[in-house]
Amino acid sequence: MAFTAFFLVFGAWCFAAPFDGPADEVQHTIRAAGVASFDPGQIFARPAVVPDAFGRPGMGAYQRVPVGMDAHAFCFGNNQRQSADCAEGLQGGPIGEVSTSAGRYNPLYYFFVGPPLRWFPNWGGLLAARLISSALCAALLASAFVSLLRWSRYGLTAAALLCVATPMLAHLAGGVNPNSVEIAAGIAFFSAGIPLLLEPPDPVRKRNLVTLLGISAVLLLTLRSAGPAWFAFAFFALAVPVRWKWLKEYWKALRRVRYWTGGVILAGVLSAAWIVGMKTGELVPPPPGLWHWRFGEAVALYIDSWSIYLEGMIGVAGWFDVSMWKPFYMVWTMLVGGVVFFGGIFGNWTLRWRYLVILLGGIVLPGFLQVSQANQTGFITAGRYMLPLLAGLPLLGAWTLEQRLLDADKVRSLARTFVVTLLPIHMVLLVWAMVRWQRGLPLRAGVGYFNPLAGNWHPPTTSFPPLVLMTIGLLYVGWVFWRVPHAGAPVAPVLVAEEVSAVQPAGKSAEVTEVAPEASEDAEVPVAAGDVPIQREIRSDTWRESRVPGAEAAPGSR
Repeated sequence: MAFTAFFLVFGAWCFAAPFDGPADEVQHTIRAAGVASFDPGQIFARPAVVPDAFGRPGMGAYQRVPVGMDAHAFCFGNNQRQSADCAEGLQGGPIGEVSTSAGRYNPLYYFFVGPPLRWFPNWGGLLAARLISSALCAALLASAFVSLLRWSRYGLTAAALLCVATPMLAHLAGGVNPNSVEIAAGIAFFSAGIPLLLEPPDPVRKRNLVTLLGISAVLLLTLRSAGPAWFAFAFFALAVPVRWKWLKEYWKALRRVRYWTGGVILAGVLSAAWIVGMKTGELVPPPPGLWHWRFGEAVALYIDSWSIYLEGMIGVAGWFDVSMWKPFYMVWTMLVGGVVFFGGIFGNWTLRWRYLVILLGGIVLPGFLQVSQANQTGFITAGRYMLPLLAGLPLLGAWTLEQRLLDADKVRSLARTFVVTLLPIHMVLLVWAMVRWQRGLPLRAGVGYFNPLAGNWHPPTTSFPPLVLMTIGLLYVGWVFWRVPHAGAPVAPVLVAEEVSAVQPAGKSAEVTEVAPEASEDAEVPVAAGDVPIQREIRSDTWRESRVPGAEAAPGSR
């Protein structure tokens, strides 16, 4: 259900945007079509200096793709009042050398989205590629939801997914851009890592968390050159201080822990080799006299730009030219900021340490790179680039609040506030973007101007599918999250054991069968229907004492 709900919301954007309407889509589709040729010379394209979206020299490569794919939306991308009617859209044509600034990106993402673009370089192929990208993001978020729903105390951490699955993520997921899957992978990493690393081990029942953590770690390390840094800070924030006893128990109890550890290390090595070999961090000197920032000026501008970065995390569509009215950003910021703030207030110093590590990686590191290279690149930092790491803050805050402060009734109220308040903002950004692409967006547009069915440009599939899909998707997401249990849900009736014995959690009933040391991974372990999935008589990261989720709730309440 969660997958379908997210997929409908993301899919609405697939049908709404013109070609190259989402950020950098032309660059990524060219790269995707080149990789989908499965020609090693295209997958490992030789690094070259190529023109960027503004015609300035930049890093990239050339791909042999249909020349009609080189259809940048210059005519409307830099002119907010101009509709997409002036653009030719995606076309095929003969195979030729086409430049792309994404030519040095790791090919993993493009193996998935590239074939439709290679075989059908038209609206149908673009739509298929976008839907594949949306499905990847929806699968990661659905897995995150299931993990948090099963292991959060009252469901608040699961509900907090609405705080980090922002309209910006939905917009990117509805285009061809690896940044969308990177953000979804960051969310999934924290969703698996928080219950796995911050609560006492339970090798049998938490085995699927290991798999989700491993998949999201590999994606973070691989998709973009900043990914290894996001992974390092996220893992450091969750794993330090190290609980060697817990880690040893997982290491001995689960084969998949050892397999995924090796897989993540291999992914890190291959990612580092790609970054070095393909020179993904290479900077091309700009034309003389383009930028002259002094150090202090660059620092001040970076700090002063954080309101823009926050808006970029919440949702600014197109070429960063489709902004909603300010109150929408204020509402999102206040709700999510409140979760982060009060989580830090009521959490302990270990939690604040985790906050600090994430803030160092998500704010200080990008700031250092941006300020130090300001005269080489200009100010190119965007909020969406930091979202894979900073998404961990609301999830950690929610996890802390439901364990240290809020009871089931208050969690239910807050979670449903997220549903009622945050979900409509997704529709607002979609309508704003559709109006901008279909008829242009003047600076003083009145309320009556925002008619998503008007304009001189419409998607080839008309303007109705995105509105219908978004409406159904938001209702479905709202229904899924409205029904989140707030009194500690029981685990599934049957679980599968790993190769060695699992330690029995506190709160487990007498009907649970112990797993023999020689039990195989395929052995079934019967579990009583009323068992709860977490907590032993070991002090957890933020609790003052071990407590059974839902113990104080009324029997049978959900």
